Amino acid sequence: MRFRPFVLAAVLVVGVLPGAHAQNSLVNPPYTVDALVLVEGGRDLLKNATPDGVRVGPSGGVELIEGRTAGSLTLAPQTAPFGFNELIPSWNGHAPAGTGFKVWMRAGNRGEALTPWFEAGTWGDVPDEPTSRMAQFAHGIYNVDYLVLNRPATIVEVRVDLVRPRADATSPQFSMLALSYTNTLGDRDLYARQQKTAGGTVLKLPGKKAIQHDVPFRSQVVPTSQWIGRICSPASVSMCTAYFKSPMQTQQMAGLLYDPVSDLFGVWHRSIMGASEAGVRGYLKRFRSWDTVRAELARGSVLCVSIRMKKGELKEPPRVYQRRGTEGHLIVLKGLTADGKAIVHDSASKDHGPNSVFLQEDLAKAWFDKGGVTYVFTGPRK
Repeated sequence: MRFRPFVLAAVLVVGVLPGAHAQNSLVNPPYTVDALVLVEGGRDLLKNATPDGVRVGPSGGVELIEGRTAGSLTLAPQTAPFGFNELIPSWNGHAPAGTGFKVWMRAGNRGEALTPWFEAGTWGDVPDEPTSRMAQFAHGIYNVDYLVLNRPATIVEVRVDLVRPRADATSPQFSMLALSYTNTLGDRDLYARQQKTAGGTVLKLPGKKAIQHDVPFRSQVVPTSQWIGRICSPASVSMCTAYFKSPMQTQQMAGLLYDPVSDLFGVWHRSIMGASEAGVRGYLKRFRSWDTVRAELARGSVLCVSIRMKKGELKEPPRVYQRRGTEGHLIVLKGLTADGKAIVHDSASKDHGPNSVFLQEDLAKAWFDKGGVTYVFTGPRK
């Protein structure tokens, strides 16, 4: 179990189903509102920012200037589209061997004290790795990969520290910041306004055409046998990167994504960065409706969805779940049938995982109602 809003609990890795990583305890209260904001490319990242020893590099991302082994970028304060009490960050970049970066964040409201700076995540080789991925403060908690606040905030500040071992070594790159905002406080007026705005949470599409991407299947069976049952996230990410012609074996992806600080293979922002290292653009987003899912698939994206369910909770569960549930698992949503069933690849079973089928209402219970957290992969990283 992981942290539930406003209650701090120990992190336990409990695998009810092979692949479980027990990270997600988010839910879907009535009148929940979500929004995604992307800051992409060095020019936008540096706009109104405070740079220290960094520049826009030839590849278009932020990198260290010549002669510096360390530098930082404090982005301009990010104003959220509404007051939020949950935030899931992710980012893209690249860190050659021996280099890396840290991402720091704080949140609050203008004219008020913000949360302390907390370490939102690291990538590559960085000094002074933390001893915990959890940060608790008066305003709330950052739990491994998502922030939950006990009162709404409207401002997020982000700082990225880049390091390399020598001034002549290739610099790490930071190329995109994604902030997935959520308000779960039952604000009916906010919900009504959001539904009316362009780009709101519901997208109506004509017709009910089948959509299916030819994503290759991979199971969790890898040479390092002690990893089997823990690497649903690396297996799912490796399927998606292979679809975009950037193959990386599941064993290699698992080694890349493993976080020794939390002893997890499924830290959300690390999963996005693993795909980025493989050359695939992606970010974290939350979904609450099938219209938005269908629209995303129609754009060519492939989705890794975070699910959770109790035994017997689903009406017609796929065979993998007929005798048990899962406290946390990642599967790949590769398409929808003409009658709306969801087609997934589930790394938990070599025999029954490929092209497994969920009823929409069942997957909605396991996915939308359990936070809607999703890895969205859109194509090759520029």
